[in-house]
Amino acid sequence: MRQQPDLIIGGLRLPLRVGAEVQQAYEEFGGFTVLRLGAGAAVPQQAWRKLRTTLSGRGIAPPGLSALNWSAPVTLACVEGRSIQSATNVVTLPAARRVDAPPYGWAITPAGMLMPTAVAVAGNTATLQPVAGAVGYQVVWYPLLTVIAIAGVRSTWDAVGAVAGWELVMEEA
Repeated sequence: MRQQPDLIIGGLRLPLRVGAEVQQAYEEFGGFTVLRLGAGAAVPQQAWRKLRTTLSGRGIAPPGLSALNWSAPVTLACVEGRSIQSATNVVTLPAARRVDAPPYGWAITPAGMLMPTAVAVAGNTATLQPVAGAVGYQVVWYPLLTVIAIAGVRSTWDAVGAVAGWELVMEEA
């Protein structure tokens, strides 16, 4: 069974195994839009795209992120994987990914089931172990992003349950 990596923000490790619940979500934002022609046909236009990520957590202690300089970019070692699906077992991965949390993958069967399969990585190329009869493959990696916080850490405290909560929204620098 693969182990979930710890969240690391600006070099500070937030261990997931101390009873914390951490959630991460991604969304793309940026200089893109869809224009419509006179007959309504769509014409996508794009200048750039970046990722926005929202992290939230609850646990036995606050995250301890007050020492970080939020006016400068920080490195974020993500805990939510991103994935690529391919018809072949060879997939090009982004260079900006965690090296301490290796990619993992599945073969996709004709019935739509996912079968775990080994992944070998050389440079930015992931090669998944071929599976007889597979109709496709999917590989998951953990991003390593350079981000800026678009607001400070939002903290909460549940005095009755003795649970610290927090949320942080960041965008790729």
